[in-house]
Amino acid sequence: MTFREELWKTYYFMKRDIISFATYKTNIVLMIFSALFGALSYAFLGANASVLAVLQTYHMSYTTYLIIGIAFMTYLSQSLTLVQRTINPWSLEEMLVSPTRLVTFIIGSSLWGFIWSTATIAIYLTVGVLAFGVVLSVNIIGTIYVVFLGIGTFIGFSMIGAGILILTKQGDPVTTLITIITTLFGNVLFPPQVMPEPLRTIAFFTPQYYFLTDVRTMLTGGSISSIYRELGILTLMFAIIVPLGYFVFAWCLKTSRKNGTLSWF
Repeated sequence: MTFREELWKTYYFMKRDIISFATYKTNIVLMIFSALFGALSYAFLGANASVLAVLQTYHMSYTTYLIIGIAFMTYLSQSLTLVQRTINPWSLEEMLVSPTRLVTFIIGSSLWGFIWSTATIAIYLTVGVLAFGVVLSVNIIGTIYVVFLGIGTFIGFSMIGAGILILTKQGDPVTTLITIITTLFGNVLFPPQVMPEPLRTIAFFTPQYYFLTDVRTMLTGGSISSIYRELGILTLMFAIIVPLGYFVFAWCLKTSRKNGTLSWF
């Protein structure tokens, strides 16, 4: 075969992928919005108002705010993609051909990921304390409860996204959308107080805002009573999203099995 023929084959492979990519218009839109909101988030991060807002709202240094936020987002990122990583055909086959409950399957498939995430968080916090002078005063019980709520809520989102992925076989708008919202409104890199009023309002409807607000308070000497309102809202979100996610995932799994399309990945 000539070099020219190989170039044409390369072109046709690329053309195939472009046509396939173009058929998922929702994904294209979400990718564009993801890039846009990512750029906006770093613009807000660079604003001097971020440091002042952290001091006034959270009563801690910006370094402490940032390290805790980035560290504990590890849990949420792990939770958000947890179920999607377990729905490849061979994992699904293990569950479907064995007397394994869906809850057992999800928990068993996720344990190692959370053990690793815990180690990662420990490294973040250790570096923060030793290298940057971060001062921690941990409310252990409060921290465990907040982490439980945050992980559970995002596993709920993961189940919804995985259910949609089982049906569509390509494209998970739920995970992409949550990632976009987390990037800009999630209270990770900068507090929502530095954003314009309409954008600031959106942040107060996201569970990660309450999760990170609560966990920062629990790690810096705060009491559970001081976050009563935020903790109550996060608990309510947990109580709604987890059962909804389980129902959506179970229904999509059942529908895909009924249609005979479960292994079409």
